Amino acid sequence: MVGNIIMLVCMWFCAGLFLGFGLYARRREEPMWFWSGTTVPRDSVSDVPAYNQANCRMWIAYSLPWWLGGLVALFSALAAAVIALLACTAGLGWLLWFHGKIEKRYRKQ
Repeated sequence: MVGNIIMLVCMWFCAGLFLGFGLYARRREEPMWFWSGTTVPRDSVSDVPAYNQANCRMWIAYSLPWWLGGLVALFSALAAAVIALLACTAGLGWLLWFHGKIEKRYRKQ
């Protein structure tokens, strides 16, 4: 049972972190970046509020499997670990794909 609680806390910590990224992106006045250490120049984005809103939706959607995994951890730490593994692999691929769609839609040519 203690392992289940530890798994829940870890997964919800990650979920909160990704939710925080999304909420931060929504409130930014400058374009939100994706990669650590990079910036997106304002003049390279056609609609900054819409660009940031799309980033917000992306991060909030990515937090969902982590919230779900935390709930599942209450019943099965192994099932929660599988959800975490899928979020770290397929979820990362989805993040890259979705961010590419955001870039194509809002970046000036």
